[in-house]
Amino acid sequence: MDRHEALRRIDATLKARGFKETGPGFADYEGSISVHGTPVDITLSIPDVRFAAKPVLALKDRSQIPLDTLAHIETGNGICYASGAGLPVDLYEPGPAILRVLEEAKRTLELSFKGRAAREIIDEFQQYWYSELGVRCLVPKTLSAAVKKASLFIAKLGDKPQFMCLADKADLRGYDSLAIGLAQIWSVDAPIGPAAGIRAPNTLAELQRWFAGQTGLGGSRWNAAFSALSEGQTLFVAAPNAFVGLRLERPKDLEAGIKRGSIRKQAVPKLLAARSAAIKLERFSGAWCSIEDITARNSVEQNTLKGKSIALVGCGTIGSHLARMLVQSGAGIGAHLSIFDNQYLSEGNIGRHLLGFGDIGKRKAFALKAELERFHPQVQVNAFVEDATAMWELLATHDLIIDATGDWNVQGVLNEQFLENVDANVSALLHTWVFMNGAGAQSFLNVRDDLACFRCLKPQFDGPWRYPVGDEKDELNLQPASCGDGAFIPFSVDASCMAASLANRAALDWAGGKAGQRLRAVQVDPERGRYHKPVSPKPVPQCPACGPRRSAA
Repeated sequence: MDRHEALRRIDATLKARGFKETGPGFADYEGSISVHGTPVDITLSIPDVRFAAKPVLALKDRSQIPLDTLAHIETGNGICYASGAGLPVDLYEPGPAILRVLEEAKRTLELSFKGRAAREIIDEFQQYWYSELGVRCLVPKTLSAAVKKASLFIAKLGDKPQFMCLADKADLRGYDSLAIGLAQIWSVDAPIGPAAGIRAPNTLAELQRWFAGQTGLGGSRWNAAFSALSEGQTLFVAAPNAFVGLRLERPKDLEAGIKRGSIRKQAVPKLLAARSAAIKLERFSGAWCSIEDITARNSVEQNTLKGKSIALVGCGTIGSHLARMLVQSGAGIGAHLSIFDNQYLSEGNIGRHLLGFGDIGKRKAFALKAELERFHPQVQVNAFVEDATAMWELLATHDLIIDATGDWNVQGVLNEQFLENVDANVSALLHTWVFMNGAGAQSFLNVRDDLACFRCLKPQFDGPWRYPVGDEKDELNLQPASCGDGAFIPFSVDASCMAASLANRAALDWAGGKAGQRLRAVQVDPERGRYHKPVSPKPVPQCPACGPRRSAA
């Protein structure tokens, strides 16, 4: 349906409901909706007749809603009728779609009349704080202290401010810091919300009344809060439903008197209290942003890789994507993620690598380390450019070794070293690779049990794989080296990402104590690939790697 026909249908639908076109936009209207039988005047602006951008509804006269507390009102008088997953409508039926928008706005306003407004506001309280400044908090949310001390500062790149930050100290890897001052984070168990008729306090006097009405704070803690604010500290309240902060804007004459020495610091609280109705507040909206909180967000009731030391061998087409997934799954928190690769990034690599144009010519390991630290400055990553197979003593200090090289020789050596050193700290070896010209991808986990080792998957060097995900009779599509680039097998980047995903999932299962099926596969190419359900292969007696050891045992 073209735009003009959609507009015609919307216009006819709205005018049939008593709305009139007002402008100045191409689809701006005014009309009324019935809220429990009472007409409420609204304005309606439709920026996109396909509804990719939602229509904007606003109250024309706030006094028509006779409620002290009205939920779901955005900045100004805008009605927040579609939150969370949004409001799906049919773009091919624009008339019914706009009617559904109006009906949802009506339902939203009626929630307040049903006594749900206070609860709804509490659920969305941070949106009602109306903060102009957002703060990224790098202090872990899980830190048990009820009062956490921190530093508030501006993180800069050169002379350009990037964001405000709340951390243990005014220092953040990769950024310059402009200190603002000390801060406190008060963690409370009860939700915070409007109190004493105050939704978000604007003055010190309002803050005291608002503070006293909060179940998790109460008047008993006001003296401590006022003392910190008087000293120039910023106070953040971290509740289950919101993370908000505030600081006093001390009057200029008071600041000048303190600097001249005519006003003693001990007298400041008394002077502020005397002028509490005039002392303005600066409000902040906080967001939990530590590497621990970021990774835990996607792992509710699931295990993460936090606290697991992991050695990743290979930072190439699979390893680069896998490294990022590992960090996003908790690797590098509480224990180091070590990455190994002795090669340089070439022009030909970036077609399916996590790294890009700006890293050409750099060591893959070092460049990937920098990229992971750019992703989050708190991640703990070590990078090594030596041959990993010659550094077994270092590899063996980790809890898990992941081989992402896809190189048969490296796979074999790591498998042999893992089998040979049964007393090493490392408890698991995980391989992942792309199979036969990108037909499929596989991962295999060895946890030192009675099941197969990696070589059991292909016990004869010139024999077949036991669980192939492609036709081994296909000729390997090896492209010759040229123009300074090495020989390579062309396949699309999705194959690399699928291999990385298989390994990341296997690592998470291992970390959770449920290794699951050891060999996992995915069919990448629908024509050349084969499907194999997950399986835990049994060992092969003629395996040259583990066979003799099992016989001797």
